[in-house]
Amino acid sequence: MKRIAMCLVLAAAQGAEAADQVAEVSDVNQLSLADLLDTQVDVASKKAQTSRETPGIVTVITRDDIVTSGARDLLDVLVLAPGFAPGVDVEGVVDLGIRGQWGHEGKILLLIDGQPMNELLYSTLQLSNHYPLDAIERIEVIRGPGSAIYGGYAELAVINIITRKPEDKIAVATSYGQLGHALGHASATLTFGTSSTAVHGLTATGSLMVGHADGRGTYTDFSGQSYPVQGNAAQDPMFAQLQIAYKQLHVNAIFDDYSMQTRDGTGPVIDAAARQGFRGTYLDAHYDLALAEHVTLTPHFDLIRQSPWQIDDKSSPLYYRKTVTRYTAGVSGSYDPTERIDLLAGVETYSDRAQLDDPTIIGFQTRFGTRNEVGYDTIAGYAQALIHHDLANLTVGARYEHQSAVGGSLVPRVALTKVMGRFHAKLLASQAFRAPGIENINLSTSLVPEKTTVFEGELGYQLTDHLAASVNAFDITIRKPIIYDVDPATGMELYQNFARTGTRGVEADLRLKVPRGHADLNYSFYSARGKNEVTAYAVPDHDAMLLAFPAHKLAVSGSVELYRNLTLAPSAVIYGERYGYIAGDGAGNAMLGRVGPSAQLDGFLLYRDCLIPGLELGAGVYDIANQRVPVLQPYAGGHAPLPGAGRELVARIAYEHGL
Repeated sequence: MKRIAMCLVLAAAQGAEAADQVAEVSDVNQLSLADLLDTQVDVASKKAQTSRETPGIVTVITRDDIVTSGARDLLDVLVLAPGFAPGVDVEGVVDLGIRGQWGHEGKILLLIDGQPMNELLYSTLQLSNHYPLDAIERIEVIRGPGSAIYGGYAELAVINIITRKPEDKIAVATSYGQLGHALGHASATLTFGTSSTAVHGLTATGSLMVGHADGRGTYTDFSGQSYPVQGNAAQDPMFAQLQIAYKQLHVNAIFDDYSMQTRDGTGPVIDAAARQGFRGTYLDAHYDLALAEHVTLTPHFDLIRQSPWQIDDKSSPLYYRKTVTRYTAGVSGSYDPTERIDLLAGVETYSDRAQLDDPTIIGFQTRFGTRNEVGYDTIAGYAQALIHHDLANLTVGARYEHQSAVGGSLVPRVALTKVMGRFHAKLLASQAFRAPGIENINLSTSLVPEKTTVFEGELGYQLTDHLAASVNAFDITIRKPIIYDVDPATGMELYQNFARTGTRGVEADLRLKVPRGHADLNYSFYSARGKNEVTAYAVPDHDAMLLAFPAHKLAVSGSVELYRNLTLAPSAVIYGERYGYIAGDGAGNAMLGRVGPSAQLDGFLLYRDCLIPGLELGAGVYDIANQRVPVLQPYAGGHAPLPGAGRELVARIAYEHGL
């Protein structure tokens, strides 16, 4: 800590002495705004295109954005993007909503280097203090459907994490956060990359991350029972990844062991904290086979084995022990007959097998009907054509997927995009779906896949060499949404299809890029008026809003180079009013309430190459104003708000060295 302080004081003093001198800039700072707008992405079409012409509403988050911001976890990063806001599910699990819709159960797909990370029993994500930020090179986000390419978890958004591939380097990073007198966020990450001199074409990259986070405040359920969050809601991630490439063969192996303490259950406080685990092993292997100059065939095999929501303590009312395995095999082909036409097609099949690890039926443990194991099989095919024309680029495609328990879903897409100098425009129409997960099917009498229709449009213009603006509008309709509930008589979970829900709205983004810094200002708005027919999502007497999520959100972020390699990165997320079930009547009945507008203000100071090349030191404050913004449940499920942790002092040290 003394060395951190010395470097920061030294940098500040140097900046004061030479404030009017021309500073040296990093490689990222050397990029112009036009360079950033023309960043190549492939998340929306699996074909490399610039972010302005790709057929999707895309946000790109760079490694420099993540490092300079001092973000503590993936939630810190994603809430700065348009449309995203956090919500709490059950048992303390925090995830994201997108454009007013709760994206937790199979509506947002998370990929790490192409590997799906959603758990396979309920299809959910757990984003609070989970994945290693220091191992990330770039995040590509589709704020919109991606089912035509990626299948049933990509209904409302796709988050594609691309990890670092450092060549012959090793990097270590550690961070520490202090919440009052208690530990906040802490992590340590090792990242490496090496190439073999003995075997030409052989490379290996990988990362290892361990961490810990705790909260602060008091959780109070709707009957008035409470517990201190600190010591009862700790989150402990352990993540390891190894990627090996030899010529055209690529193998990606991930071990993810995320655990947390929970006392909130489905809402009512339980007597003692339970240790809950989300463990997964992931293996992906694919081979790029060039059949001809413009023809590539890529067979792939994937294996996923998970034990999500696992609680081993049989004395806990949350007891749950099940394991699920997915085997996937498929092949995709790419054919570019001319410079103006790109064709993509593929088929894949996957087999899901779930089993009870212990047949004891207590807590949340249930059988699969009358059996201790169950299996479902799925076959899917997709095709896409990208046609580059002088008038506009046209993307057309579709995916058909048939699951043995719930039947088939066909989802087409069509997109027109055009870039003319500083101006770009997009018109997008697509359908998406969400196939029920294994436990969704198990805890229902009958379910069908939900189907979503989305219309989007975007206009953007680079106003000057340093300033660009874009605005997009969307209309989302989800038919037959699959909704979670708890049977009040038995306390058991259940799922059912409702009629429909949806939102419409706009998102606007203003970007500034100058040689010594950048800034991003974005605004998000949604309305559910005339769209939502799901009572569990509805806000009585406020039909334009849905539970937990603000209709208006403003996010500001950026950084400025104060002096050579010293950057200051302030950020703010401002939420409009929100509605949720925020208190109880003492008898266990939830009462609807309003949470007024709130803001989280953060700031981080980073000094690169401090004393020696490759050493980074940083310090900052999260929730500077100590607002303790609560996280609400986005459906009427009986869970009280999670209290915000409040002001946290953070420090980070990282070092990168060539091998």
